Amino acid sequence: MKKNICLLSGLMAVSWLFCAVNAQENNPPIPAIPPIPAIPPIPDIPHDKEPTVIKRVDPVYPESMLLSGGEAAVYMKAFIGVDGSVIEANIEKIQVTADNIIIDNNDKSAGQKKDGKAFEEASYNAVKQWKFSPAQIQGKPVAVWVTIPFRFKLSKKEIKPEEEANRAETEKRIEPIKTVIENILKGKEIENAKKYIGKSASLIYDTKMVNLLSVLNGEQKDIHLIEGKEARSINYNIKVFDEGSSALIVLNSEPQKGKNQRTHSIVLTKSRIKEWKITHWHVSF
Repeated sequence: MKKNICLLSGLMAVSWLFCAVNAQENNPPIPAIPPIPAIPPIPDIPHDKEPTVIKRVDPVYPESMLLSGGEAAVYMKAFIGVDGSVIEANIEKIQVTADNIIIDNNDKSAGQKKDGKAFEEASYNAVKQWKFSPAQIQGKPVAVWVTIPFRFKLSKKEIKPEEEANRAETEKRIEPIKTVIENILKGKEIENAKKYIGKSASLIYDTKMVNLLSVLNGEQKDIHLIEGKEARSINYNIKVFDEGSSALIVLNSEPQKGKNQRTHSIVLTKSRIKEWKITHWHVSF
């Protein structure tokens, strides 16, 4: 009897082992997913042929810096993939000159950081669109880091005395529209302000683009162009273009004391009957 029990136990053990082996064969273990390779650190990656630019996109001068006329030198560190695209980019160094004051990114004060950020974002948006013939090592493409410099500078054309006089006269005629803009921000004399706005004038507010008159008519409930009675303009600048037929007003406003400022870039166009109309308004937060 004991022999039979031992024999039966042995058979059951062999059967269990066979089933376990068979299960492993029919359902092999799921292989571990290899980790996604991280972007290599900044130090140089060996290569014997440098990447070559095949598509270059220049950065757009930030609207928020038009008022100060600031200049900047921005150095972006870009990671170029084996397909020649820019996989990642980050700031390496930035220097901003505004009102004869040099702002370095090593200084972390709030005001300086804000000024440099606009140029940094413009550089990033541009460099991400670049394309390269990739770097190579022994004839094979390899991903590498490269430094790409950008320089921001407003062109200053030499103006003749008579042109300067005409420009000054034009700016004088545009001056009353500054008051109209300030009244709009305060919610005052809106009906009168509409006389200075073109029928197809557009407003870019955050990420939305709408008709400016529809905002003043109260048709866009989620857009708050009017800042309130306490709103005030901090500073503003007028630039005349196209031989006196168009102009740009850049104005910084403060909705309430202590609140975040907004930058308003407002394009004016002179009509055939020489009336100045607002044709575009862009609010930057």
